Amino acid sequence: MVVIKCRIIAKPREGTRPIYRIRNDDKSSNIPGPLIRGKSGGRLKYVCGRCGYLLAYNVSRKEISVDAVFQCPNCHKYNEA
Repeated sequence: MVVIKCRIIAKPREGTRPIYRIRNDDKSSNIPGPLIRGKSGGRLKYVCGRCGYLLAYNVSRKEISVDAVFQCPNCHKYNEA
């Protein structure tokens, strides 16, 4: 598994980039798992550049948009993939 530490960025303007995050109305778990779990058996793992929280697991480059942004559910920072 290849671990990719994301780069922290400022919050992008709404609608300019795809942002993966936990919805405000999601009450399914107090401690959510990764935002994305791959389906194609990828070998990449993305972690938050600030706190190291697992953002995406078992993904391939094809599954993550090149301009994608993750908002960390743990520290709430925006991460560039």
